[in-house]
Amino acid sequence: LTLKSNQSIFCTQINNMNMKQRIATFLLLSAAMANGDDSTIISYKNCDANSLPAENTSISTLNNGQFYKMCPGSHKHSNNDTFATLGQPKCGDGSNFAFYLTRPEQPQQEEQPQKVLIELSGGGACWDKGTCALQSFLLKMPPLDFVLGMSCSDVGKIAEVSEGWDILCARTVGQTDFTEYNTIVIPYCTQDVHLGDAAEVLYDGTTVQHVGGHNTYRTLQWVFDNFEDPSHIVLTGCSAGATPLPVFYHMVKEHYKARGRNVKVNIISDSPVYLTPRNFLENHFQFWNHETVMKSIGFDYDTHKEDVQYASAVLDYVLDGSDDTDGIGLVSHNDDAISLMYYIAMGGDDDDDTKTSIQTQWWSEMNNSWSQTMNEHENFDVFIINGSGHCSSGLYFANQQPDFEKWVSNIVASTSLTHVQQETVLMNTSVTMTAATVPTSAKTEAYESRPVESPVSPMNNTFPSSGSETDTPSAAICKATAGHILIATFLCLQLCLLLG
Repeated sequence: LTLKSNQSIFCTQINNMNMKQRIATFLLLSAAMANGDDSTIISYKNCDANSLPAENTSISTLNNGQFYKMCPGSHKHSNNDTFATLGQPKCGDGSNFAFYLTRPEQPQQEEQPQKVLIELSGGGACWDKGTCALQSFLLKMPPLDFVLGMSCSDVGKIAEVSEGWDILCARTVGQTDFTEYNTIVIPYCTQDVHLGDAAEVLYDGTTVQHVGGHNTYRTLQWVFDNFEDPSHIVLTGCSAGATPLPVFYHMVKEHYKARGRNVKVNIISDSPVYLTPRNFLENHFQFWNHETVMKSIGFDYDTHKEDVQYASAVLDYVLDGSDDTDGIGLVSHNDDAISLMYYIAMGGDDDDDTKTSIQTQWWSEMNNSWSQTMNEHENFDVFIINGSGHCSSGLYFANQQPDFEKWVSNIVASTSLTHVQQETVLMNTSVTMTAATVPTSAKTEAYESRPVESPVSPMNNTFPSSGSETDTPSAAICKATAGHILIATFLCLQLCLLLG
């Protein structure tokens, strides 16, 4: 009865309008109906006082050469008070999340094409009570507020004297001058490699918010709103921040394609946790709930979610849909104690029934997979650092290697890659390369297949457990890195200094 009464009143009002009023009313109603399911109420009650409300802040209102802290709000549907998909950005312990950004120090003219650098911080992962207890100090925002109000060059000077990390927006790498880029830094505080959609996960009385997918999705929405037609986007990250980069490449690329924008997008993925052992996939992976994000990009998650080649399947899917001129690069040491530690903790040593050492097995699996991917996709390449180490922010360790800048130039170049790292990939592996796995371009004598003695990892092949003598963050990391700074999150100056 109420509905019929309202309809009658509405029709009477329409009949009393002139033609212009009717047209205006129908246009407003059409817009409201089109947006009805997507309209959300944004709340900023879970934002720090020194942050800006992201959705309400345009980049055009911000000063050049100054870091800001941006808080994406919580999004609820206006019609039923439920959270929108990926609408609850927060850290793993329930505390507030924010991302950091700075415009280039030199003001750009309006007609200049806008360039964007997005860096995802790393810092491990957890999937049960023991690992989340060990990593609990990484379930909150890293202490990055010291950069607020500073320029990239200011932070770059601090990096130079403190060592162990860097900031790309103060550097030129190869032929890419990152000082010209708008820089967005996405901190990591959810222990789910930035892709989770699992709020309130209970691990024997310990609650963890694995909502990294919410944080990154809402950050990307701000990027999309503020950069409608960028000329170039570079995605980079370290460790857990490097692992999801192919997924975000697909999200970024498809967003701009759908709007008729041909935006060049490149990846420089530094030391991703690439292997996914069967034990982890079958018993723990579901706690992060990557399904929401993975299905949103069209990936067949149900088919691959328990496949030990999961990471390769994701990479192949993204590369199959990528532009040939978008170089996608991956950086790794051939002896990485941190990656090996997580491989073992996830049950990687249970996947091989042979007498092969866990170090040789780990490297063999990665090298074979990458070599095959290089053969199948001309826009994918790998840079292998010969030695022991992991990664840090700003491509710190990679930037110290000979030929790295040349390799980055090839990644960013608008032509298919020439696999400048073939020699390193082949010579640093302990696996005898066959003709099928040797890259197809011309070989010199240096590219000949020849086995090399596998590097021996100095680390203990056990994941530190709660209550052990290594269960303090600094002791656990120092033991795992064997003297290297390995698991630093972006610009984590305090942690780097603490570890020495």
